Amino acid sequence: MSAQQDFTTTLQLSSAGDMDKAEDWIRANIRGRWAVEFLGMEEKLDPGLNRRSQVLHVSFRFGLREDLERFKRDYAGIKTSGSPTPATAGAKRPAGKAAMVKPKSKGIFAWLRS
Repeated sequence: MSAQQDFTTTLQLSSAGDMDKAEDWIRANIRGRWAVEFLGMEEKLDPGLNRRSQVLHVSFRFGLREDLERFKRDYAGIKTSGSPTPATAGAKRPAGKAAMVKPKSKGIFAWLRS
């Protein structure tokens, strides 16, 4: 007797249309069993625009771990542990503290001085 496992992730979506797009993507790309569950709505304040918006909380359950990782990586854009993204599959991770320093941005003042 084998126990069925569910691999779950929860996303915040901005509309029911986004939920439909996610379901369409799942139908086209997922091999195993899956389920979508609407968890509820929340009103959030966007501090930059000073307006309120509705956010949908949706749970996505998959029967296969590979399907969950594919959904998170390819649809939701969430990095999964142990699976490189297509853009970084051949890239090497920079080593040392110097490699982690971001280059200074060349804003309008740097452009005026040059």
